[in-house]
Amino acid sequence: MRKEDLSIIVVDDLQFSREVVKSGLGKSGFTDIRTASSADEALYLLNQRRAHVVLADFWMPGMNGLEMTDLVRRWDENNDRYTGIVLLTAEDTASSIVVAFDRGVDDFISKSANQFELAARVYGAGRNAYQQNELRERMRNLSSQFLRIKQYSLQDPETNLPNRAQLELHIESLIEHCNTRGGGLGLGMIEVSSPNNELRLGTLKTIANSIQLSLRPMDMVSRFNINTFAVSVQYQDPEDFNPDLFDRLINSIKRHTLQTTDEGKHLDISIGVWHGNGFEAPSVSDIINLAHEACAPIN
Repeated sequence: MRKEDLSIIVVDDLQFSREVVKSGLGKSGFTDIRTASSADEALYLLNQRRAHVVLADFWMPGMNGLEMTDLVRRWDENNDRYTGIVLLTAEDTASSIVVAFDRGVDDFISKSANQFELAARVYGAGRNAYQQNELRERMRNLSSQFLRIKQYSLQDPETNLPNRAQLELHIESLIEHCNTRGGGLGLGMIEVSSPNNELRLGTLKTIANSIQLSLRPMDMVSRFNINTFAVSVQYQDPEDFNPDLFDRLINSIKRHTLQTTDEGKHLDISIGVWHGNGFEAPSVSDIINLAHEACAPIN
């Protein structure tokens, strides 16, 4: 990393001190150097454009260097970034150094330090900030990729419906909801097949769309396997379960497909339903198996 790549803000209430530091850094090869006469002005500059390093006087009127450090660290945390902070002081006591590091300062340098030591300290803090931010960016990219992969892993690529994995997670959440807030849940397994047991993508999408058109907003349709769709439902009172919902789904499939595939072959439809309340619900896999085992052909 080149010195020219680093952005620096020099903060000191004394103009002479600011210019001396800026001049020394410029002679050492740094080019992006801004100056501020107070911590408030430095924070304003930092808010306008990020800096890799803030080089500030320890003692300043109003907000001192440590108080400014606290604010910068909070900003960094809220924005998932890192800013190198180096404090300058005429004091060189162990207690000052300990306090500065405890407050989140990266480095601590005496105002009497020569140009070369100052440049080395600033470069070290800047390199650390640069690497920290590079790492944060990589982590954000990895997190985004992970979310995309996770979303894809829970989605059927052909119909864009939730797949079996997402169905199981959804049923699990329905059981927990019913256990804590009451109510009931139901699961319908709809099997569709043709004589050669191969359904083209057009037929699959037609079936998926026809089911979605007949569902309530809170219900979910998923593709369980190659020729089975699952419909999970929730209702406030277990006594309110209405099997007519699944009749509507079947009628919708018949209406949109005419019980034929894209190739004009006859489409066989079967359905199995399980329903109960959260306290009586077996495991997720048991609910799926019970609904599957109840599948019977529809005329």
